Amino acid sequence: MSEIRVGKRFFAAANWATELHAGTGVGTASVAQVLGVASLVLGDGGSRREAIAGMIVDATRGVDVDRDELRDRIGKKAARLAVVCGYALADPDSLEAETDPSVLRVCAAVTVWDVHQLVRELRRHGSVAFARHADPPPQVIDRYRRRVTVFRRRLGRVSTLTPELRAAVAELERDAELETAIAAWRVTHVDAA
Repeated sequence: MSEIRVGKRFFAAANWATELHAGTGVGTASVAQVLGVASLVLGDGGSRREAIAGMIVDATRGVDVDRDELRDRIGKKAARLAVVCGYALADPDSLEAETDPSVLRVCAAVTVWDVHQLVRELRRHGSVAFARHADPPPQVIDRYRRRVTVFRRRLGRVSTLTPELRAAVAELERDAELETAIAAWRVTHVDAA
């Protein structure tokens, strides 16, 4: 893999994304979250622009950011990419129709990070980890399964993110089933729990 050099704009974007992410109230240390997404993008052969967009997409979900400020802080092209990725992640039909490899890479990286984070939370806190999602656990898992299908079809074997996402979703399914089995066991064995 060729060496990727990041510069002032990358670090400024990481700092801003960390500040934005901290304001969302999500439990993960915000710097780990945004740099984790950037790492996945860069590790898949993505550009600095894609890594910056990935950090911003991850940090701005659920946060209103002025488009002019976005453009001023991360540049016109990265801002456009971040906006398109945000829409694609919010709308499954849009993601399904997407053909831009940069958008697909960033969306896949954000999704991989989300699934890994959900698996960590599920192991740490049990099924309460699904509480941050509006949908019930089976629908959350099904949404991630559909994304695996989309990324497999759109990114193919070119991306390392597709098999990583597939493995992470399988891990999520196993852990969710185990958590359900433990809960059912506790109900039937009240004295032992």
